[in-house]
Amino acid sequence: MFGRRSKGYQYDNTRRYVRLPAAWPIRYETQTEGASRQVTHTADVSGGGVALSVREMLPVGSRLKLEVHVPPLDRSIQAVGEVIRCLPGRRGGYEIGIRFEQINPTDQVVLDEAIERFYSPRQRNRHRGGAWWRTLP
Repeated sequence: MFGRRSKGYQYDNTRRYVRLPAAWPIRYETQTEGASRQVTHTADVSGGGVALSVREMLPVGSRLKLEVHVPPLDRSIQAVGEVIRCLPGRRGGYEIGIRFEQINPTDQVVLDEAIERFYSPRQRNRHRGGAWWRTLP
């Protein structure tokens, strides 16, 4: 009933985490035979994962060790994530989405606080898929 229209179709935003467009430095390491380490920047960040552009194709289901530098706090967090999306990029390379599978609870709190600094409570609810008007008295 209150879904959003985008790209010509109706959908409901069911995101659990607020997504912040941010170009934060990230280092990732594949956990496969012949592991490789790469450094790039995020396209967006949330408490549940990150999106970024990479040169190599990473198969969906791949596991990565991640280290994300959080500039607003001048601190790095570490996590293990799973590639949940890998699509050809607009300018070559690939755009991937990574869902955090393991993250230290302290790092999770730090990441959530850094992201939510950028949004008002009303904006956070809208990005999460919540209805801000339901919280009104």
